[in-house]
Amino acid sequence: MATQQQFIEFLSEIEPSPSTTQVCSAAHRTLRGKLAAHPTYKAIHRETYLSGSYARDTALRPRVSDGTLRRPDVDIIVVANHTQYDQPSDVISMLRRAVKQSGYEEIESNRRSICVTLGSVDMDVVPVIANPWQPGGWLIADKSDERWLETNPMGHNDWARAVNKRANGNFKPLVKLVKWWRRENLPHLKRPKGFIIETMVAELMDYRENSYEELFAKLLDRISTEYQWLAATGQVPHLADPSVEGNNVFSRVKPEDFKRFYDLAADHAQRVRRAQREPDPDKALVQWQRVFGDRFRKPTPKSGGLLRTAAAASGGMGLAFPAKAVVPPNKPPGFA
Repeated sequence: MATQQQFIEFLSEIEPSPSTTQVCSAAHRTLRGKLAAHPTYKAIHRETYLSGSYARDTALRPRVSDGTLRRPDVDIIVVANHTQYDQPSDVISMLRRAVKQSGYEEIESNRRSICVTLGSVDMDVVPVIANPWQPGGWLIADKSDERWLETNPMGHNDWARAVNKRANGNFKPLVKLVKWWRRENLPHLKRPKGFIIETMVAELMDYRENSYEELFAKLLDRISTEYQWLAATGQVPHLADPSVEGNNVFSRVKPEDFKRFYDLAADHAQRVRRAQREPDPDKALVQWQRVFGDRFRKPTPKSGGLLRTAAAASGGMGLAFPAKAVVPPNKPPGFA
């Protein structure tokens, strides 16, 4: 079996590095400041905030693809003073024009956002407006269908914090383990990923468990048992969006893609249990590396002392990080 220390060190390995978080923080703060100060767009601009995995503290270190380090993604929500009567394509075009006039050159218009590409980071900038039919609700522009759709990115941020608190701080580390496992073994699978993974983990995890090894093992067990019939009959799960009523987070997952995901989970559920039963640490490590890859290593020899100093990750908003934080020995850096 693996030790808690191995998982703590592994989580430190797969989290974004301090330099990555600094680059992302500088990039999004600069862009948000320019939008707020734009000569004409500032009249439309109400506020901005972060969404996505960086805001929810579930991001992984950027991956290497074909020998090239891929840029990290940061999602920026722009709350604008448009109304539901404005054409979504016009709203996205107006945002793109303001960003272009702010000095950015590589800008791509997507269905519901614009993507701003810098040398070291990609930023998805997403305009939203207040939902006039639902107090506290939000609408996102879809330029392909020229309609406004319900959304709630801030609700997702709040939901993730609440789930992590309920799980005694173990939800976010478990999400990172599952995301890395999926990336390592199914790198080209389009879905499920991202927020779908987070919702599934929240649905199936053991909220009383504190061992990272057992949390991961139990989650794979639950996937293999809960979704066996769906995978066998060519169906996908239905998981309610925690912040948008009536939305199924699995709605865009193809049955064949889910079957590949399920088959891997079922196979590795057995492999993980074999690794746990293996008395030889070196042989157990081989099994774990087949699950997580070679970044999962032997534990570093202890150097004494009950507390260690580590870089602390943001609670979500702003990607601004304190210089140092003292982290208990049962938590990885970023989970103080």
